[in-house]
Order: sequence, then C-alpha cells, then structure tokens
Amino acid sequence: MTEDAIPAGLHPAQLFHVGVTAVDFEGAKAEMSRNLGVAWKGGRPTPMEIVLGDEARTIEMRIAHTVQGPPHIELIQCVPDTPWAEVSRGVHHLCYWSDDAVAACAALESAGARRVMGRAGSGGGYLRTEAGMLIEIIGPPMRDYLTALARGELDRTTRAPR
Repeated sequence: MTEDAIPAGLHPAQLFHVGVTAVDFEGAKAEMSRNLGVAWKGGRPTPMEIVLGDEARTIEMRIAHTVQGPPHIELIQCVPDTPWAEVSRGVHHLCYWSDDAVAACAALESAGARRVMGRAGSGGGYLRTEAGMLIEIIGPPMRDYLTALARGELDRTTRAPR
C-alpha cells in the first residue's frame, strides 16, 4: 500500500489501542494479566455519554486500559444494545489517533465505512468498514486523555474531551 492510499494519513504507527469485549470483565483482566504480563488502570463502573445513530444516551460502562503501550489493550465489559453488546472472540475494534480526526472519519466514510457511534461529521467514533471491521478514530485530546488514564494520572471521573 502506498502512503497516498492511507485514509486521511492513518498509519500503523498511529494504532493507539486494540479493543476487546468480555462478559466476565474481571476474569478477562486476570487472564490477560496472567497470559500477557500486562497491568491495568481503570475498570470501575462509570456513566458515559455516547451517541448511537442520532440518539444521545448515557450508559454505565466498565473500561480498563493496559499500562503498557501504545498500543494499549482496551478491555470493555459487554453492554446490551450498544456496539459492545457481544463478547469478542479476539479483537473487537482497532483505535487510531489522527491529528485531523474529522478528515480521517470523513475519508473512511467516503471509502464506504458506516458510522455506528459518534455524531455525524465529528472527529471521533466507531466506523464499520464494508468488510465488517470496526475502526475507532480519536484526536490528540482523547489520545492524551487515555494516555493519562493508563498512566494513572487521571481517573474516569475526569471528564473526557469532546
């Protein structure tokens, strides 16, 4: 693939985290710690505001990130009626950061990806490619926020950037 073919400048070096979903959140954390030698930050139930389609919702989520990274592993407890409803049998999504997240989202959409989470035209959210892959795009403010969470410099009570 040529550099010109990379949508909106996304590059493998910009892979920020690999998302995994699990029903047994604590069991999955323990298993990955044991098998992969990783340590975690986060994981307490926290209300989060999200946009699904055109509907703004507040849902309770449990999310933890590995201290090691990037790329980090992001573990999310399954939540019914959301993109995290079902347990992943491996990778749930890939998260990339972009200096121009709006352009990155627009490029993916113009290439056929469908937005499943996040406001239309925004620089963040989940986009499902035609092949079925779920890609999350974040900008530098969210990348920096998640990095601070993983380092233990913040906790989930600190409001995430929009």
